[in-house]
Amino acid sequence: MIPMRLRLAVLWFSLLSSWALPVHAFHTWKKETLPNGMTLLVVEKADVPAVSLTLLVKHGTTSEPVDKNGVATLTARLLKEGTRRWSSEQIAERIATVGGEFVEDIHFDYTTFDWAVLKEDVAPALELLADVVQHPLFSSGAVERARTAAIATRQAETEETPEALLLRYLFATGPYGRSPLGEVAALERITRADVVRFHQQMYHPREVILAAAGDVSLEKLKALATQYFADWSPPEKAGAALSAVSVRKEAAVLVLDRPLVQSEVRLVFVGAPAASPDAPALLLLSYLLGGSADSRLGQNLRERKRWVYSAQCVAEPFRQTGLFYIDLSVPYEVIVPALQEAVHEIVRLRTELVSVAELTRAKQNLSARLTFAVEQVRDIARLVAEHEAYTHGQERPDHIVQALGSVSADDIQRVARQYLDPRKAVVSVVGDRQALEKFAPALAAGKLPQWSPPGDGTQSTWATPGAISGANEGRIP
Repeated sequence: MIPMRLRLAVLWFSLLSSWALPVHAFHTWKKETLPNGMTLLVVEKADVPAVSLTLLVKHGTTSEPVDKNGVATLTARLLKEGTRRWSSEQIAERIATVGGEFVEDIHFDYTTFDWAVLKEDVAPALELLADVVQHPLFSSGAVERARTAAIATRQAETEETPEALLLRYLFATGPYGRSPLGEVAALERITRADVVRFHQQMYHPREVILAAAGDVSLEKLKALATQYFADWSPPEKAGAALSAVSVRKEAAVLVLDRPLVQSEVRLVFVGAPAASPDAPALLLLSYLLGGSADSRLGQNLRERKRWVYSAQCVAEPFRQTGLFYIDLSVPYEVIVPALQEAVHEIVRLRTELVSVAELTRAKQNLSARLTFAVEQVRDIARLVAEHEAYTHGQERPDHIVQALGSVSADDIQRVARQYLDPRKAVVSVVGDRQALEKFAPALAAGKLPQWSPPGDGTQSTWATPGAISGANEGRIP
């Protein structure tokens, strides 16, 4: 939800698709662990003359010291700025020679380095990748340049994003409430010693997954990984335990004043962690509710009432918690009835069992969509690495397919009741405040729909939990 890896609008299904990939996509999925603890994953696709490499470090923003927010991003970005063997210029030249795009990505829960290359270039790519993650110099000059640039970037941001406002409301200053980019005050405190310490404690083989997808065998990857990573040893002192996550459960309205021709409304609930047994049911629930034009919200709000331009629902898991939200792009004059209808559809799922036909169709359509979403080897490598990290290596990627297939109507109703309580919803509204006050004064005044308990029908009243708003920047008390 914040720039870097957490881009909900772009990656809604890419993270989740590791829960529902068809078995045939991983029929050659193989795994092995090197003696030093580094995990290797391979998905063989001999018909693709390329190999996508993903090196995932199981640490991101949530592993940072509280007062050093941004050190994970600085560490990842500095790896290419020189090693014991090569200068930053030589590293750039070698990347250009091998070809492809070398991309680092910092998520709340992990950091990834992705590189898709031709199959004949796997060896030089791994040689370089191994060197930058194991032997970065972190020169004082490079650290200061990166830190100064990060501070300038953050200071240049004049507007709060709705995603950042939402995360800060739910998680406050906890690990999921902080930007991976770092806050200015924290960035100003970070020193070279902090970067070196973070790298030493978090970047080691037991916390690393190397995934490859394409025309490569496990035997080939193991031979190359042994050659380039075998001397990499775990640190004597492990990193600190993850910070505890505290989630605010109170309902709220978050309003950001923006000169938009139509409003962007998000109805948000706290979901389940990625490894939760409820994850498959929540994924399927999100698809039933707003995963396609045939979904309940799609049919109700778009096809029948013609109220919204788009209606989407997403289950977004993190390592320690998760989000479940509905996004509506809606004209100002129908914000309130559209939101009421969305809540009505939630209540239906909480009080009425989904039919066998609707559930079966949703499973089939979701499976087909996720198959299409991972046709590229880059997606496959990334997703098997993420799945391995989130399940702690306890599940094969195709194990969850069986779990998804076994989700029942009772499961859908159970998770809807457990996670989608309209009385605890947070509503984020982005749009022109004058138009909002004209057409949706209740929301502008901080009022939310508060529904009767499940089983009592769909009668509602309007409660006033309090609005949180901002013109150019939302403020959270």
